[in-house]
Amino acid sequence: MSTAFANHRSDTPAFDFRSRNERLRVALDSLTCWGPGASALAEIDAVVSSNEINQRHGTGALLRRILPGRRNLLCIRARNHWGGHDFGDWNIRLPQADRPGPASAAGLLRGRRVKQVFCVPYLIDDVLTAVSITEAGGAKLCAYLMDDQNILRDIIPDETMRNFLEKCSLRLATHPELRAAYESKYGLAFSVLPAVVPHGLIGRGAAEPEHGDRRCALLGSFWEQRWFDRLCLALKGSGYDVDWFGNNRSPFVRFPEQDLARAGIHAMGIVSEERLPLGRYPLVLVPVGILDETDQNRGVASLSLPGRILFTAATAHTPILVVGSEKTCAARFVKHFGIGETVPYEAAALRSAMERLAHPEAQREMRRNAAAMAPMLSDQGVGEWLETSIDLGRPLDARFEKIFSGYPM
Repeated sequence: MSTAFANHRSDTPAFDFRSRNERLRVALDSLTCWGPGASALAEIDAVVSSNEINQRHGTGALLRRILPGRRNLLCIRARNHWGGHDFGDWNIRLPQADRPGPASAAGLLRGRRVKQVFCVPYLIDDVLTAVSITEAGGAKLCAYLMDDQNILRDIIPDETMRNFLEKCSLRLATHPELRAAYESKYGLAFSVLPAVVPHGLIGRGAAEPEHGDRRCALLGSFWEQRWFDRLCLALKGSGYDVDWFGNNRSPFVRFPEQDLARAGIHAMGIVSEERLPLGRYPLVLVPVGILDETDQNRGVASLSLPGRILFTAATAHTPILVVGSEKTCAARFVKHFGIGETVPYEAAALRSAMERLAHPEAQREMRRNAAAMAPMLSDQGVGEWLETSIDLGRPLDARFEKIFSGYPM
């Protein structure tokens, strides 16, 4: 059934004035045309995200992980940036061009019941779509904040965000700083669901590299051009070769070949999680913001915790070197759990830190600390936990809260 909707295009020409809700109604109506048994389909779940859900970016990978095995799942997105959608039973793109309020959703579902709506709010479009479905059919709504789009950024206006959050049965954030910021602003309770890690990969890639290995890993994507440019300058002449596992075809950042070569960075592209060889490296580099006036995306720089840090710690136990400000969520995380350090984008400081983390004593201590925390980040049972928690309107249990017990704020 998924192929039938994969080719559905809702980004119609400018002269088509159908509203967002009318487009969504038409899309849901077409469920009856998707093969035997589809006409009898009465209950579905929906996930609303800004981009395609796939393994090419962190949000997509995490959504696939926390929504495993969901049946009758409709995925709705506003944009195409990551090369195609490959999750759920049906998917549709609703473009950003029209932005009506949710009030016109009266006949949206036509006899079908949406049980749960799971929304990762990056754009105002995501919020309006999620609220439209919820108001039309009485679905349970869950918000999952992975990054800030409202407090330090004004992507989603306050009134729209408040309306959305107040309609939620369950509100989640990936880490304590993000939760605290939104609880403080809106006076609503949030719970924590971190960027969990595939249970079968926990500890599987753990190994100690040979002492003196002059090759390290760089994991993930760059949110800003300045992060990439500064890292290249700091790595030049470090004496390390750097294998970069991540999307080097970003729509937002340029990666000139000459800059990569001067920094000793080898772009390895996207490698499946099962094949990432992180355990063989003495350390993994993670670039973050510097929290000054040059940071263009203050929400990401100040209130984001890269999921690749949790993935590295849980699967490979490899020490992590955060490059950027010590006031970031990433810096706080690696310091609290004793699994790495943070240094600025300065060549001398970076080289010294790389040597410290590569020392056998530091390797043993940090890998031991990472191994101790790894089981807490398992995704085992997370799908059932999430579905039940949304229905209950509260976390099923405190398994994820325990991870951050005593966490500094």
